[in-house]
Amino acid sequence: MKDDVLYHINYGGARTELNRDVEADEVKMEGAYKVYANSELLETKDIKKSLETSYYKWQIPVYIDVFTILVDITKVTSIPDDIPEDAKETLRQKLNIWTVGAVYVYDAETIDYDSTVATSLDKAGYNSDEYSYEVVSGLPGIRYPVAIIFNADEKPEFVIPAQKSTTHAFIGEWPTAAKNSEKTTASSNTQNSNNDNTNGFSVYYYDDVVRTSNSYNQSGIGLSYKKDIFKKNAIAVLIFGAAGILLIIGIKKRNKKSGI
Repeated sequence: MKDDVLYHINYGGARTELNRDVEADEVKMEGAYKVYANSELLETKDIKKSLETSYYKWQIPVYIDVFTILVDITKVTSIPDDIPEDAKETLRQKLNIWTVGAVYVYDAETIDYDSTVATSLDKAGYNSDEYSYEVVSGLPGIRYPVAIIFNADEKPEFVIPAQKSTTHAFIGEWPTAAKNSEKTTASSNTQNSNNDNTNGFSVYYYDDVVRTSNSYNQSGIGLSYKKDIFKKNAIAVLIFGAAGILLIIGIKKRNKKSGI
């Protein structure tokens, strides 16, 4: 597999973005990250259990000079019925076999999920050793990878952008879980210019991200947090509920007067 990774980097399209070939000793297969893909994950109550049956891929990070190269290792787990027979045959040959997929090149950006999570938690005032995380992509409104942070009880508590591209999904001011700094993030433009993987990213409350992502009904990315949106919804429910009660009382009174 390592030879395949090296071949796809040095002889594939990614090579045009690099200043030199990658050497074999620069590919560290043991540093692979598991990245889940589940667009409905945040709708489930037991995240850990849902991840056990979620599709995932491995990403091999390769660091050379100022570049980070991420190499996807994927496998075909099912074959769609609505595709041509020749396409089905091709997929059958790859069924349940790990193969090299897409190769991404990041210029002047270090993609290191372990470091990003640890730095982000530590800067927010938490002991990163007391938490674990899983990387998930494809969430509605976010799409790019995020780290879902679990506490010692294995409960999801925070969400952290896993790479700089992910920060674009958090639009406007969001409350953060920071203990020792600003409790809200600035606008997304300011946030993106000030934060990078080395310095860490904002730590968001898991419940806030769940509510906002689950109510997202558009294509693309961009979650806008409005601090009063959930309170307003609750007030609206109370108003409509009260109006319904008054309407029923009014009908009953009219029925009594009419002898019904």
